[in-house]
Amino acid sequence: MANGIGWRQVVEAAGAGAVALDSGVGARCAQHCDALIAKLMQLQEQARQLGNFDGLGTLPSAVAVADKFSRLAVGGEYSMVQALEDHIVEVQAMKDVFLRIEAQYEAADQATADNIGAIESGM
Repeated sequence: MANGIGWRQVVEAAGAGAVALDSGVGARCAQHCDALIAKLMQLQEQARQLGNFDGLGTLPSAVAVADKFSRLAVGGEYSMVQALEDHIVEVQAMKDVFLRIEAQYEAADQATADNIGAIESGM
């Protein structure tokens, strides 16, 4: 995140009740996270298919370029597959935050309804 606070800290803040969203917003955000995760997984699969990059010819330079592209996609130091996996992990963390906030909203709403019900029944 731009201000130096990561999703892990937002999870902690949400757990402490310091983050709030209107009813249903957390659930809708979580649904968008699911859609983004699905898209990232599709891209990851496409990147895996690039692990066998060929078709540039048999010249040593062509073979070297094909090998480099394959490593960038799959097997290199920080391949596209790994970068996409890191993004998936972060989006899953975002989803967890949104679901936690939504659950807290529902719990607070139910507690308020229960308290009002107890007051009304005591009258």
